[in-house]
Amino acid sequence: MRQIVEFRVEECFASMLFADDEGKRLGTSIRRVEIPTDDPRYGEVGRLQRELRATRGEPFFYGWGIRYEYTKSELEAASLLRVRVASVFEPAGEECGTEYDESAACPQCGSGANQVGPLILNAKRIPKSKDFAETIAGEIVVSRRVAELFRREGITGVELKPVQVNRAGKESEDWFQLTVRSTEVEIVPPTQVGLEPFDEDIEGQCRCPLGDLLGLNLLSEVTISGASRGNADFVASRQFIGTRRGLLRPRRMVFISPKVWKLIESEKLKGIKIEITHVV
Repeated sequence: MRQIVEFRVEECFASMLFADDEGKRLGTSIRRVEIPTDDPRYGEVGRLQRELRATRGEPFFYGWGIRYEYTKSELEAASLLRVRVASVFEPAGEECGTEYDESAACPQCGSGANQVGPLILNAKRIPKSKDFAETIAGEIVVSRRVAELFRREGITGVELKPVQVNRAGKESEDWFQLTVRSTEVEIVPPTQVGLEPFDEDIEGQCRCPLGDLLGLNLLSEVTISGASRGNADFVASRQFIGTRRGLLRPRRMVFISPKVWKLIESEKLKGIKIEITHVV
């Protein structure tokens, strides 16, 4: 496995660590640079981030993203994989009339409100070239192709209901909400969660004191307790990642069995990324 981090670096600071032809310029002020975590310069990115914030009140990098590269044998040996929906769209269900029961949410962090009734969306905004997509509030939808495939292959642990396209109750023929039934998976160390790379939020400003919200962002592959795994093809974490702010809601992490991963690969389903999950 290789862990590669993409940074959006301030162009005026990029030369402090990177060659002039390294990365890709995005306009005149930002450069996109990818660097493996085993690169000796990776730690220097964190040092410059801390140093420039302290001395100049400016960051070395703004946006960032983590991806993983696996060998075929690593993926084939995995007993569980995390599925991350890569195609995100607006508006969220709440903007379209979807209702939530906030009384069920954690009183400290707002995690875990229950959806009441059907998911209502503007179907015209769902990416038509994808099989999986997710609203900014974490509501996952799948194409009819996926729904039919999962039903035919007997995929367990999920519920698939048609998305409503208006408040009058008209159902989409093309999109279904994917809901994971089992939400008991326990996330354990050495899973890393924090604000950004090099900042694991030691003071816990984005963590829930009751343990429902692990933090703002996932910074590593996930490790789970094997005793909480269960047997379903789809399972989800008990804990949440993210924040409750406006339409944004903390979300559970979703995991799939090797059977589902092989279906995704063989059918070339689009809109998701896969990461190996470690079971202890």
